[in-house]
Amino acid sequence: MFQGSLKSMLSEKQCLSPCVWDCFSMKAVELAGFDCALLSGAAVAENVMGYPDLGIMTVDELLFVTERVAHYASIPLLVDFDEGYGDSPLNVARNVERLLRAGAAGFTLDDGMGIRGYARLAQNNQIAQVKQGICVRPYEVVSSSRFMAKIKAALDVLRGTDCVLIARTESRPVNGLDDAIDRCKRAQDAGAPMTLVNRFYSIEECRQAAAVLDGWKMYPDIVVQPDGSSEVELEEIRELGFNYVTMHYLEKGAMYGMLDYGLHNFANKTTVYSELHDMGGIDRELRQRAMGNSAAALLRREREYFGPVHGSMNH
Repeated sequence: MFQGSLKSMLSEKQCLSPCVWDCFSMKAVELAGFDCALLSGAAVAENVMGYPDLGIMTVDELLFVTERVAHYASIPLLVDFDEGYGDSPLNVARNVERLLRAGAAGFTLDDGMGIRGYARLAQNNQIAQVKQGICVRPYEVVSSSRFMAKIKAALDVLRGTDCVLIARTESRPVNGLDDAIDRCKRAQDAGAPMTLVNRFYSIEECRQAAAVLDGWKMYPDIVVQPDGSSEVELEEIRELGFNYVTMHYLEKGAMYGMLDYGLHNFANKTTVYSELHDMGGIDRELRQRAMGNSAAALLRREREYFGPVHGSMNH
């Protein structure tokens, strides 16, 4: 489990954070050299239930995964905590207490609603429509006052801890950028150390937000533009106060490897291809660290617990 301070880390540098869903994906992030990771609600839902991110997953299912990944990791794990899994700020407070006990170093808390349905699934298409100037309402958000009540409840629980609350608004496609920035400003004034507008449609919008929000800001899920270039440059948004940036790539990487090996092994009816594959030329030592486990060390500990053993352990 991470033993340092996420707040100190964020004070010193911009953190690029891949999205994970289990201990194996966390191991891949650590070995690649990243400083932290985000437990993605969408990835966990697909992994645990086989459902897309439609608000079907329960808080108990998310906490189950959080506890295991956070206690396995040596880097800070942040959590996509959606709307806090409750309508009342009292629900949110209790769930944040549980999230803390599970080992989360930080989490997002948004103003969305538990019922997302088809509108949430169709969000990518609607974002494209917004970019084209078409007015759409992807899904409902709670009132600003109800959002602030949840933020205050979460901050009350976090008082005296190092855990970072990220106040996230889904209002951008619903009520427009000005309302989204205003919600983040209110959350910042209430004490939220980091804010997140989900999502920006241009670097100009990032600058507009930075002119109002002078605290830490999260940039959600950098993607590739149609011309093949990155949506934003990290240095450019770092100067605007975006010191926490997430990305998705592990899902595609994991599925590519599983499909590639599976298709070859199925065709050949052997495991020769996958066992002899050098994983694209990755250093052999790194491959062994990635695929190895700590069984030897654990067995040595087990032997120490038994102490000097003469003859059979049954004696």
